[in-house]
Amino acid sequence: MEGYFSAVQKMEQTVMFPSLLLGVSMEDQGDDVNGNSTDRDSSDRDLYEYYILLKSIKLTAEGGLGLLKDKSLHLREDEVEEQKDDVEGLFRHHVSGLCHVLTELTRRANAVTSKYNEIMGQINQNEMALRW
Repeated sequence: MEGYFSAVQKMEQTVMFPSLLLGVSMEDQGDDVNGNSTDRDSSDRDLYEYYILLKSIKLTAEGGLGLLKDKSLHLREDEVEEQKDDVEGLFRHHVSGLCHVLTELTRRANAVTSKYNEIMGQINQNEMALRW
């Protein structure tokens, strides 16, 4: 989780003008980001949407599950009984899932930061070319 928080913090510190990410697709970042994605709509999102999503998830993770109480997290009684039988297995399942999600989110935060730096480099090159 620390890696994710670090990657998002770096992204927040680097991206000074999030609007530059509007309309920029994630596919420019290579297979390691999009290829492992399980999101069906990931190809429809631009880097600006990822930027907002990653910041939102970070805030939720920092705030804990208290922020999610308004959403329906209720299980049926028979599901609760089944889960009581295998608490250790359920815990391992959720930790494994959380690690997978955090790894994917960290990759996306790094991709947003990388692409933003690339955009800023292109802007700086264009400014230098105009001065000569």
